[in-house]
Amino acid sequence: MRKSTQVFIGLLVNLTAITTAHADGLIGAGHYTPGAANIRDMTMPDQAGFIYEQYNIHYDSNDLKNKNGDSIGLDTDYEVAAIAPLFMWVTDKSVLGARYSFYINPSVAASSVAGEETYGVGDTYVQPLWLGWLNPNYDINLGLGFYLPTGEDGLSLDMVTTQVQLSGYYYVMEQAGAFMLSATYEFHGESDSTGVTAGDHLTIEYGYSQYLTQQLEVGLKGYSQWQVQEDDLSNEISNFNQKMGTHLGTKSEVHGLGVQVAYWLDPHWNLSFNYMKEYSAQAKFEGEIFSFNITYSPKALF
Repeated sequence: MRKSTQVFIGLLVNLTAITTAHADGLIGAGHYTPGAANIRDMTMPDQAGFIYEQYNIHYDSNDLKNKNGDSIGLDTDYEVAAIAPLFMWVTDKSVLGARYSFYINPSVAASSVAGEETYGVGDTYVQPLWLGWLNPNYDINLGLGFYLPTGEDGLSLDMVTTQVQLSGYYYVMEQAGAFMLSATYEFHGESDSTGVTAGDHLTIEYGYSQYLTQQLEVGLKGYSQWQVQEDDLSNEISNFNQKMGTHLGTKSEVHGLGVQVAYWLDPHWNLSFNYMKEYSAQAKFEGEIFSFNITYSPKALF
């Protein structure tokens, strides 16, 4: 059984910036959104050539948490939908003994809060360096990329984020089964619109994927995301905290568990569905993530 050829890319889903006045800690937000892609998506395809991915995400929540993890009783729905086409080229080059590839991932997004809708172009992720040390029993993958503030007002975080991702896979049953563990770290620049420099984010993802046939894959997965530093706030927001006794800009976190089902229609096309339920959050929304994703390779993959 061969490895999945899908790759994971963080998508633009800003779950905090539009509601900063409603809960402690909701100022700086990260770009990377876990849980939307398949378990094997963070390993590099083992064949050189072009790969097209399209990630289609929907996030829904009506439960906004404060810095203590208590619901603030926000009586409205918050929804975000994003489509992110990904254009990747796996080269036949070797760097430090690893396969080398690169990709670009623009996005379009729409958000709805209390009936008010915003839609348009979102931020763009570019990963010029992706290295994969591939082995029949395990894989190690290292990626370095950047989120660029190309999005429209209300859909962009208005800051540059540098992302480093390290992922590992251990295979069993001739690669029919795969254990995954991944760490993603984000370094944020200052937001042009708020003057806030968000604290760095660390995301840990884990899961197990099993091919039941050559074409049908199922899996269980989870994630935890922490803001490891408090936001570097503007003087205006710092003064607001002093006067009002609030804690805007404090560290946030969220945890989720979910499932996936993926199916290869033929050697060129793959369809996958993912569902994640967030079960704990602080200074963040707690909700559900649905994704329906498409993979296409001009070259037959099996």
